[in-house]
Amino acid sequence: MKQVLLFALLLPLTGLVAQTPNQKLQRAFKQFSSVKSFKSDVYIKFNLPSVNIEDMSGKAFYKAPVKFRVRLKGIAFLPKDNPFRVFELIRDSSQYASVANGVEKIGSEQCQVISVIPNADSDLVFAKIWLGEKSNCPLKMQLTSRSNGVVVVENTYGRYATKSLPDKMRFTVDMNKFKVPKALTADINSAPKKSSGSNQKSTGTIEFVFSNYALNATIDDKVFVE
Repeated sequence: MKQVLLFALLLPLTGLVAQTPNQKLQRAFKQFSSVKSFKSDVYIKFNLPSVNIEDMSGKAFYKAPVKFRVRLKGIAFLPKDNPFRVFELIRDSSQYASVANGVEKIGSEQCQVISVIPNADSDLVFAKIWLGEKSNCPLKMQLTSRSNGVVVVENTYGRYATKSLPDKMRFTVDMNKFKVPKALTADINSAPKKSSGSNQKSTGTIEFVFSNYALNATIDDKVFVE
C-alpha cells in the first residue's frame, strides 16, 4: 500500500521533469495560436549610432502565419527578422531540433533557455529563446539569419501576456547589416553624423511600444506590401 501511495505522489513530478524542450515550445505556440491577426498603434524609438532618426508613431499589422508590417507615414517598415516568425517555426516540432540550455532569470521571472535549429535550409539558421516558466512567453530571443546576422529581441508583457503579445519589443541590431528604409534615407543623409572613431558602437537599438491592440481583425493583404 505504501509503495502504491509513493508511486502516486511521484507520478506528477515525473511528468514534469520529463517535459522536453519541444513540448515547452509547443505549449508556447499554442498560447499564441489564438491570435490570427492584430493591428495596433506603435511608437518607435531609435537609438542607432551614426544615424539620426526621430522617434515615430505608426501602425503595426500582423496576419498568421508570418505576415508582419509596421507602417510609418506610408512607409512599410519591417524590423530585421520578423519576431513573430519564431512562432511559425516552433509550430511543427518535426521542422526543427531543440536543445535545453539551462535556466536564467530575466527580471523577476525564471526562464527556460532553449536553442532551436531549423531542419530546412532557410534564411533563419538558429534561434535561442528565453521562455518564461510562469508566463509561457518568450521574454528574449536571439535570432541568427544569413541576411541579418544576429538580432536580439527583448519583450515586455502586460495586458495580453496570456496571448504572448508584448507591450514592448526592444531590438538590438548589428549596425554593419542594418538597412534603413529607403524613404528615410534623404532625412538621414542630411542629418549631422556622429564621429566614426574606433569607440563607435557596432550595435544599435530600436524599441517598439504597442498600444490599442485590435485582435483577430480583418486586415487587407495590401498593408503588407512594401
